[in-house]
Amino acid sequence: MASVNFAVFNEQLAKELGKSSGQSDLEFFHRTHNGKVLTFIFPRGHPEKINPLLQALHLADYVIISADKIDSFLGEIIVASDCMGKEKGFIVMGENLDEGLFEKIIAGTKVQGFEKIQKEGLLEKLASLEHPKKEGSTIIDLDAMFNVKGVGVVALGFVAQGKVAKFQKLWALPKNAEVLVKSIQVQDKDVEEAGCGERVGLSLKGIEAEDFSRGMVLSDDNAFGEKKEFNVSFQKTKFWKKEIAEKMQLHVQCRMQISGCTVKSLNPLRIETGKAIAIRKGESIALCDVEAKPRVIGQGKII
Repeated sequence: MASVNFAVFNEQLAKELGKSSGQSDLEFFHRTHNGKVLTFIFPRGHPEKINPLLQALHLADYVIISADKIDSFLGEIIVASDCMGKEKGFIVMGENLDEGLFEKIIAGTKVQGFEKIQKEGLLEKLASLEHPKKEGSTIIDLDAMFNVKGVGVVALGFVAQGKVAKFQKLWALPKNAEVLVKSIQVQDKDVEEAGCGERVGLSLKGIEAEDFSRGMVLSDDNAFGEKKEFNVSFQKTKFWKKEIAEKMQLHVQCRMQISGCTVKSLNPLRIETGKAIAIRKGESIALCDVEAKPRVIGQGKII
C-alpha cells in the first residue's frame, strides 16, 4: 500500500487527520484513506526545542502549515521549511490571519509556492498525493530503537530511498556496525520487503538498543561515512542578520541527525561536530543558532 508523509504543526489538526501511535517530542499520527497510508508527523517538542521541527521536516514529503496568527512560532516554521528545501505543501488559512502581512513574510521563500486550502476537503486532497519515489541504494532514517522480549532489538524508521528486504545486510551509522534485517513490519503486518516512503519496524541483529541515537542511518550505500569534520556550502536566510565567524558555536542538521558544532574555518566553511554523524557528499544541511530568532539561520550542502 502506498505511503505519503506530512509534517503538520497544529496538534488539533494532527488529531483530526490521524491516530497517534504514541506520544513523544516527535509524534506520529497514521490514517489509511483511499488506499493510501498517510502519516502525519507532529513536532510536539517544538518550539521548546528546534530538533523535532527539523526532524519532522526532513521526514515529510509535504508540509501542512496552519496559519492562524503571525508570531515567532509560525515564523520559525516558515524559515525552517524554506531552508530545508520544502517546495511542496499546503497552507490552511486562519479566519483572523492578516493575509497581507503573511504574504510579505513568505515572499521569496519556498512557502510562497504552497497551495492555500480550506480544512474541509483537506483529507481527500492529501490522499490523492503520491510519495516522490527515490530509487537506488537502501537508505533508512531511524527515529527509535528498543528491546522487545522474545524478538530482540527493534528499530522504527522510514525508508527514504530504495527498499529494504528481509535478511538484507546494512550498515548502521554513525555506530559503523553491520546489521542483519531479521524481519520487517509495515502497519503491524509482517512483510518480506518495504519500499520507499514506508514506515517500518525492523528486527535487527548486530546492534544494541543502547547504541542508538535518533537519526541513525541504515544503508548499503558506500558513499556514507561517519565524520566529525567536513566542509559545507552555506547560504544564510535573509532573516538572520549576523555573519558566520570562526569559532562560532552553532548546531548542524543532516537528515534526522542534529549536533552542536564549531566553525573551524570560513573559506571553505568547515565545521566540527560534537559527535560523529553519518554523512555523504551532496547531503543537505541546515545550520542553527539557538540564540537567534528564528533559530534556523541557513542551508547548504556537504562538499
